[in-house]
Amino acid sequence: VMKYSDKVKASKNVLNAIQSLKDEQSIVVSYGTDREGQPNYYKINAYKSYNGEMRYSIHKDSPLSFDGMNIEKVGRTTMKAYTYDMMSQRTTYVFPLYSMHVINTK
Repeated sequence: VMKYSDKVKASKNVLNAIQSLKDEQSIVVSYGTDREGQPNYYKINAYKSYNGEMRYSIHKDSPLSFDGMNIEKVGRTTMKAYTYDMMSQRTTYVFPLYSMHVINTK
């Protein structure tokens, strides 16, 4: 079991990469694996909202994927994401930053 301080340390690279994004920039991270055991890649996009705050979204990094989630909050060790389905059901997911690895920045 990871201690909180270890999670904070392990999250730092991804957290710094996200926080350094400017409007319309993105990074690609790996997180988890697919059914074949290959890494899953996700693209985290940054954009400036109407009030000047930076907002983020996360999508599968694949040309065939349209499903993405908005990021509600980026914390020291986790990133809370949400989306609504076509029936307006809200789904949330908490991404552990300490389990993500920065692949590249765009």
